[in-house]
Amino acid sequence: MGKNRRTLAQGKVGSGWILSSKRLFASAGISLGVSGLTAVLFYNSLWGMCSLPAIFFLTEKTLRKSERRRARKRLNLEFKDYMYAVSGLLEAGNSIERSFLTALEDVVQLYGEESVLAKKLCGMERRLSVQEPMEHILQDFAEESDSEDIENFVEIFCCAKRGGGDFIHIIATSVQRICDKIEVLEEIHTVMAEKALEQKVMCVVPLGILLFFKLTSPEFIGQLYGNALGVCIMTAALLLYGTAFFLGMKIVEVEV
Repeated sequence: MGKNRRTLAQGKVGSGWILSSKRLFASAGISLGVSGLTAVLFYNSLWGMCSLPAIFFLTEKTLRKSERRRARKRLNLEFKDYMYAVSGLLEAGNSIERSFLTALEDVVQLYGEESVLAKKLCGMERRLSVQEPMEHILQDFAEESDSEDIENFVEIFCCAKRGGGDFIHIIATSVQRICDKIEVLEEIHTVMAEKALEQKVMCVVPLGILLFFKLTSPEFIGQLYGNALGVCIMTAALLLYGTAFFLGMKIVEVEV
């Protein structure tokens, strides 16, 4: 277990760099494609490529946000199984430290060493070996997790640890409620997936209509190219389309 934790800690920086590089390449490719499509459909001129920096900025911001959202979703799913395991071990009579360590081993076996939870808790065994309180370890984990559910659990854990009482019952009840919330959120995301697909299709339709007119009736739409009035109209249409696109993305994002 200790060897696994050290391996994860050593690979953490490199893994993050690879993910960032992949996102940058993806952002560059998408930005070139979108700016090229904008130049052809909206301006019929290479001058339309001037929108590349703005599109790259928006694409990078969107992909980074999407990446964080996916990581948080994976972490919540892994954390749910982790908490079920911790609660079961506590009820079986294990100590707090042993319960959290053993449950982490179970998560690594279930999701692999590259799981988000395993990476964030990779130093737990080492920190416990130098007598660092579990509360400090979990508080650091909650700060890094960017998850309200994890922060709520850690806060309850610390209060229960300091206040005494039926610690195992308090933790089991809190785990059950947090896990129920995560499961409900999963169901909501499943339902909203269909709406998200519809939103993406609706975003493609205006571009498809514009391309259809450009290919089948170039003289009809040609009046919008090569003159100041046409540039203003197409720019306004582009801004309206972009606003509708990002607004649609915001609507289908569910945060509970």
